[in-house]
Amino acid sequence: MKNYIKIVFLFYSFFSYSQNTKIIILDAVHKKPLAGVQLLSENGSSIGNTNSKGEFEVESGFFQKSGIKSIMIYDSDYLPIEYKIDEIPNTVYLEKSENYELKPVIIIKKLSGKYFTIKGYVRSWKLVNNKLVKYGDGLIEYHIPYDTLKYNDFVTGIKNFATEYRTFKTDSIKPKSRIISISRFESYLNYRIPKRDLLTIGWKRYKLESVKDNLYSVFKKDKNVGFAIKDKNNNSTEININESFEGEETIKFLFWKFSGSYNVIEKWIDNGDIRHLSYSFSSEKTLIKTKIKGKFNAVETINEIFIDDKIIYNDKIPEKSKPYIDKDLSFYNTEYWKEQIKKHPLPSAINNQLINVNENKNNY
Repeated sequence: MKNYIKIVFLFYSFFSYSQNTKIIILDAVHKKPLAGVQLLSENGSSIGNTNSKGEFEVESGFFQKSGIKSIMIYDSDYLPIEYKIDEIPNTVYLEKSENYELKPVIIIKKLSGKYFTIKGYVRSWKLVNNKLVKYGDGLIEYHIPYDTLKYNDFVTGIKNFATEYRTFKTDSIKPKSRIISISRFESYLNYRIPKRDLLTIGWKRYKLESVKDNLYSVFKKDKNVGFAIKDKNNNSTEININESFEGEETIKFLFWKFSGSYNVIEKWIDNGDIRHLSYSFSSEKTLIKTKIKGKFNAVETINEIFIDDKIIYNDKIPEKSKPYIDKDLSFYNTEYWKEQIKKHPLPSAINNQLINVNENKNNY
């Protein structure tokens, strides 16, 4: 039971804020607080993220009690930093990544009146009891329709072309375990992108309350579940939503009367008919009941999508591609991941754990 409670504590990070430790994360140049910065454990598990004030608050001793040895402070626009637990400063300064410096806008004549194309790098990993059991990454071309009248939030009209990808898995987890999940589908390696942002899709579910300038708090009913940043055209440029599904008492959690939590980050750019996603991060935590009475596995699935800043004004289909990623095969002709991981570093432990999982057959 002690080991079970420890897994629960590490996995869900539901804190009671007494005698807290606070970490503040700032832009190294402008000294402004950075909202929505991720904190990942050395195993690649999402611990949480900074609030709208750039603060991450945790109960003193939480990292030590949870067995976490180091963390990565991580944001798609900044260079990541890793710290050992006893070396984390109270204030952390992040430097802007060169890959995300603003570039001049180049107007190119549209070669298609129906779609524009953006390219993305996607990756996903699945942890069971903080051990890597699945990993996948790949390159995707997205053909996005200008016209939104014909489509809805479930049928977006976006065409996906996977040009290269690789997948890894271990056979140690039995697939027939009963899953108690907040999701109705397998979220691992979910590479699809939405046509509209999370708040627009869920406009009946969420309410916004202005904080200052372009910053808003996001509420679901009476509960603050995140924040959003908007531009001068009232479009969301960044959205950070954290929701948990928990009972009224801890004992209900221990006996699995409820399950799950998730964190979603979206960043959007441009306006009008070419407005599109530029980055997304999602962490979904679920519980899996095993065949052994009283034993459960703690499962977390993380997805990331990085979109290039270049828009291609045509819908030419790639010479060799697949309309979907086969999660049981690899499909590549180049070592594309070397450049991508250099641009978007992984937590060190994910790289280290890849040697313990098997790459699926390359069927290029």
